[in-house]
Amino acid sequence: MRLYLIVVLAALCLALQAYSGLAQEQTTAVTNSIAPEKQEKDTTATDREKEEKAKAEQPYTIEPVVVTATRTETPLSEVTKSVDIVTNKDLETQQQTFIPEALNIVPGVMVQNQGGPGQYSPVNIRGAGSEYVQFQYNGFPLRDTADTQTTFQFFEGDLYGQSGINRIEVLNGTNSVLYGSSAIGGVVNIIPQRWQNGFSGELMSEVGPHSTFIENGGFAYGGSNYYLNFNPTYITSNGISNGGPNSYWYNNVGFTGGAGIKFGNNMALEVCNITSSSDFALSSVLPSLNAQHGLIVNQASATDHVQGLFDLTGVTFSQQVSPIWDYSIKYAYAGTERKYFEPQENFGITGSSNFDGTTNYIEMQHNVHATDWLTLTGGFDYDGAAYSNREPTIQSFTWNGLYQTTSKDWFGYDLFGQAQLAFFDKSLFLTGGLRFNDHENFPSRVVEEASAAYIFKQTGTKIHTAFGTGYRMPALYEIYGGYVNPVNGQTVTIGNPKLIPEESTSYDVGITQPFLDNKLNMGITWFYINADNLIIYNGFTNQYDNVNKGKTEGLEAKMEAKPCKYFSLTASYTYANSQFTPNNTSEWTRSWYWPMDTFAFIGTVYPCDRLSISLKLLWEGDRIIPLYDPSFNQVLWKEPGDTRVDMVTTYKILKNYKEIKDVDIFLKITNLFDERYTESGFQMPGRWIYGGVKMTF
Repeated sequence: MRLYLIVVLAALCLALQAYSGLAQEQTTAVTNSIAPEKQEKDTTATDREKEEKAKAEQPYTIEPVVVTATRTETPLSEVTKSVDIVTNKDLETQQQTFIPEALNIVPGVMVQNQGGPGQYSPVNIRGAGSEYVQFQYNGFPLRDTADTQTTFQFFEGDLYGQSGINRIEVLNGTNSVLYGSSAIGGVVNIIPQRWQNGFSGELMSEVGPHSTFIENGGFAYGGSNYYLNFNPTYITSNGISNGGPNSYWYNNVGFTGGAGIKFGNNMALEVCNITSSSDFALSSVLPSLNAQHGLIVNQASATDHVQGLFDLTGVTFSQQVSPIWDYSIKYAYAGTERKYFEPQENFGITGSSNFDGTTNYIEMQHNVHATDWLTLTGGFDYDGAAYSNREPTIQSFTWNGLYQTTSKDWFGYDLFGQAQLAFFDKSLFLTGGLRFNDHENFPSRVVEEASAAYIFKQTGTKIHTAFGTGYRMPALYEIYGGYVNPVNGQTVTIGNPKLIPEESTSYDVGITQPFLDNKLNMGITWFYINADNLIIYNGFTNQYDNVNKGKTEGLEAKMEAKPCKYFSLTASYTYANSQFTPNNTSEWTRSWYWPMDTFAFIGTVYPCDRLSISLKLLWEGDRIIPLYDPSFNQVLWKEPGDTRVDMVTTYKILKNYKEIKDVDIFLKITNLFDERYTESGFQMPGRWIYGGVKMTF
């Protein structure tokens, strides 16, 4: 089936390319047969018509610029790596405020959710789990240093918001040279709006079933030398109950904000912030299997819940020293807090288990645009991490009213460099880089990368390839983590100070092809990731160990079409055959929790200037989920694949009305056909119907 899809895609590309070439030849032949005098007049008219046509089609031909692929502003067509963009317009068309859900249209990206709003929602890129995906906000790393793997996975379910977001850039593949640890699978960079002129604002209110309310808005004000914006978000939902007496409720209050000031024409100081405070219900019954290996549905707890808080504040100073040299200095402080209230699990204890983390991040980067064909980038970053864990002290299954606290910290610094080259009238692009990492707890290391792209300008065909090595540092918890034995009150350490960093090597090669004056674009990429020293929790030794190897091989494909102003579509397909060797064995086993195949499709029609109707289809293949039967035997349960459809209709009831710019009303239906399905064994919501209004001014 996959081979068939590839063959069909290649055949379609060749057929369309042949058609385009034939049409061009016929046009040339007709033009050459015209008399010289008439040809000159017609050429003038044709040039004028082309200019008018180009202006009319400008929204379809503006060249996007990305920063995540090279750490410098680079036109998307000149990037040598696999990178995709989710724009603010994409979020508006889908009336999407949950950021992870907006990513599942991106090729190579898989998103999981465990039961509705606010529940665990990790993101996977190219078959690499969430511990290998680095989230960023405005270029600053988002991480939870108290997490078992220093990921942001706990808080990814809290990433709500549409206002104030310019775009989301997704960089696929190993990128440790540019971004250090935990960028083996890829990078997701949420980029906010900046440097707007005048005043603007928007308010959005959305209502759904189970007392679900989503409120989002923002205002921005700026001039030629300054800007200020603030974008609050509020979400509350009673959630689903799965037929039980309790529901998976969720509350979240958060905001993003930014400000900047320019000192003359060549210096600027900016500050940005992202904050979220959430609280949601936990499970009293986790997914498991009955004696016949049928699924036992998870149930929400009446009392157990977890409070989460994350915030990041970043400051950036930048200066354009000369036409060829600019630099920036960045500092960020980030903090995370997780408080687990689990009286059912902790013998009636009303206290909490706390996991707190802090990060101090410093970065300096210099860019030298030596010539129009050479750009050099070099820099330094410092990363200081701290972790604190507070647990109730229990003896003989009784809490003595005291807590036991563990606190650890460490730091590391990195040097990185990159060269970008362009040759043959910007047809050939080469990029290479190195990173030196020095950590106080681990041996120094060097990682490298090289990538290239070539554009056949006559046809627009682009071939690209990339190679890179990467790493993931063990988390503080993996080194020092532990828990309190409820019988004797002693601390049981499951961390392993002998752990070494995970390592990876990745390759990819792909091709993209535009058709019909860029109204249709298609691309496909093959990728391979090999990983060593994977860290797992070993139940036999009761600690973390470097025992695994892993590999992923697959394909990611995408098609975008905007044939006219009345219709657009985007489709993507991902195949990721991810495997690992458990417990130092030589037998390769399919990775757990993630599907091997996913397909996503979004089609939008614009029947008139004020109305849009969008349909989204998402298909995911089966998964392997480890669950326990009544005898506490682990069973690898095959979770069936699922297909679900969402629909969004938006109508602009007011357009450029006095002080109000626009007023939109929308109807959104998720899981349109009420598909009953699970993800990682957790029951997912059925059909939900939302209604909302959005006002911009």
